[in-house]
Amino acid sequence: MKRILIVDDEPGILEVLRTLLETEDREIVAANNGEEATKNLTNREFDLMITDIRMTPVSGMDLLRSARDIRPDMAVIMLTAFGTVDTAVEAMQLGAFDYIHKPFKAAELLAIVQRALEYQDLTQASESSNEALT
Repeated sequence: MKRILIVDDEPGILEVLRTLLETEDREIVAANNGEEATKNLTNREFDLMITDIRMTPVSGMDLLRSARDIRPDMAVIMLTAFGTVDTAVEAMQLGAFDYIHKPFKAAELLAIVQRALEYQDLTQASESSNEALT
């Protein structure tokens, strides 16, 4: 079962994300802010995190930096309604898998989530193969 952490300070967005992403083979964990998300990342394994960028007191960019330290192999998708090219470039340089503007199309989000999860599967399989060879 895939575990996805969704993070947004807007309850309506969390509910939309949960509804779109919840399937039989996915567990969705919601966090209302970056602090709550960091606690979840510290205590549980996740395959993917989807986070808003503009939150307080911990921004999505700060959360991305923390996630890279806590769960370096986890895919991260960034969401924002206030995106700029500079923000997108910074997110990708920090290791984000992708960057989506709000409002987003459900099909676009689902396709990116699927690609991120497939990428995680390939990465984990590759790491397992490399470990078996050594």
